[in-house]
Order: sequence, then C-alpha cells, then structure tokens
Amino acid sequence: MNRRICVCFLLLVAAACASSKSSTSDGSTIGKGIDVETMRPEEAARVVREFQQAYGLPPVPPPDTEVTSMAQVLEIIRGDRLPEFEAARRYAAGRQGPEALTLRAYLDLAYAGALRTAASILEEERKQDMTELRQLTRARPLQAPETDAQDKARMAKLQTKTADLRKVIRALNVLSEGPMVSGQELAEQAIRQDPKAQLAYLASANYYRLRGNWLEFDRMMRYADEGTEDPPVRTLLRAMEALERYVDPARCEVLLRETLVKRPDFVRAQANLVLVSETAEDKHSELEKLERISPNHIVVRLAGPMVKEEYQTAQELKGTR
Repeated sequence: MNRRICVCFLLLVAAACASSKSSTSDGSTIGKGIDVETMRPEEAARVVREFQQAYGLPPVPPPDTEVTSMAQVLEIIRGDRLPEFEAARRYAAGRQGPEALTLRAYLDLAYAGALRTAASILEEERKQDMTELRQLTRARPLQAPETDAQDKARMAKLQTKTADLRKVIRALNVLSEGPMVSGQELAEQAIRQDPKAQLAYLASANYYRLRGNWLEFDRMMRYADEGTEDPPVRTLLRAMEALERYVDPARCEVLLRETLVKRPDFVRAQANLVLVSETAEDKHSELEKLERISPNHIVVRLAGPMVKEEYQTAQELKGTR
C-alpha cells in the first residue's frame, strides 16, 4: 500500500513538473510561468505589459479629457482612439435603448478588432523573424569563425524574440475574447429592441467577421442591406470581407477608399489601408497619413517601424539600379 502511494505521489510530481516546464521553458523572456495554451485574461494582460516594457513600447496614457456624452463616444469609435475606449465604455455602461446598446456594441467590437489587428501585425513580424532564423541555421562551411559567432548571437536573439511574439500574440487574442462576446450580446439586445436597427445588424456582422463565420456574416448583412441608409461601416465590412474571405486586397483597397470618401474621419479604414497596401512605397504613404491623424494609433506603434524599415530598404535598392 505504502509503495503504491509513493508511486502515485511521484507521478503527480512528475506531471506537475512537466506542466511547469511547458510554461517556463518555451524560450520566452516574458510571462514567466504562464502557459501559452491555457493562458487566462489576467495572465494575458501581464504578458502584454511585459512585452511593451521589454521591447520599448510604453503604454500610451489615456487623455485627461473626460467623456461626457454619447456623441463623444461616437467620435472615439470613429477616431479609433483606443486609449479612450475604456473611459467611453464606462460612460456608456448601463445605457439602454437600441441606439445606446448599438454604440456600446461597437465600442467592444472595435476594441476586440484592434487587439486582433495588433496580433496580426505581430504575427507578420514573427513570420519574418522565423524566415531569418531558418536562414541562419543553414550550414555555411566557407564562413569565417567571427561571422559564425555573430550569426549564433543573432540566432539566440531571434529565438527569444519569436518565442516572446508567440506568447504576446496569444495574449492579444485571449484579451479580445471578452469584448468580442459582450459586443455581440449588446448587438443582439439592440436587435431585439428594434428589429430594424440597421447599425446593430452591422455590429453583429462585424462580430461574425472577427469569428470567421461567413454564413452568419451573410445573414446579418442581408438584414442590414434592407435598411435605407448606406453607412460607411457597411462599406468597411465589405472591404474586410474582400480581404479576409476572398483574399482580394485590390478590392479591399477600393472599398476602404470609398469608406473614407463617405467619412474622412473613419480612422480604422485608414489604418487598414496601411495593412492592405502591397508595395513598400504605398504602405509608407498610407502610414504617414495615419500618423498625421492618429500618431498613437496601434498600427503606427506596432507596424510603423517595420513599414519604415521596408520603405528605407526599397529606397536603397532603387538607388542601386
């Protein structure tokens, strides 16, 4: 009996050690002790904070301006002013009626979408780093010893960075879940109160777009298309559908520009133009426009350095032709 108890105890210890090892030996320098696969929201928030500190991305402090009206909440959504979203959410909390519920839905869904955009940007950077890492691991027998040492140092740095990126990408997706679900719940409440609430159907369509559930997206868009208005958010959703569903960046760009014609202050459309532009020159041009109207935008802060570096490389190569 005693032997059996000892064996069970040893098995439990081994399982605990294996679990601990899986969460701490992934090569990352952030979120020590946090497992990527089982990450909870509070752990995800810690990972994001530590990533910002480790990579020189201090959080933007929220502005001192107090949110005092629902009109101001709408301006914050259109301006994609992420640091003000929490203050806007607190102000709008508890307000009822289809229009108020719809605005609250847009706040949550826009916030979730911004986190997912950030995750996508960092995933692109991770892919680039993984490509470079694979190139460095290839044997080069004619390489000088000092160069080999430099490559090994670079490999170690890239291994750490890609592990950190994997963890923070997961963290951003975890943090997007809560506002995404609450945004959909608010949109559904607005629709129940007003079955003809066009903007609420569009909010719900945005939720299904973020989920990649295109059948439900189509259903919500059909209801929204029955409305007499042509709001810019509908064009934006069609633009993102073109990119994410049909992999048609050219069509996406056309629709994003149409969105900005309808509402020049619709900052999310400009931010997506940075991501969808295909040449280094076009990306840089769209980034400059975004930076002028929203210098602290999440796309500026995360994608900006990569876009500027790619543009500089393209300009250097042009000079050698």
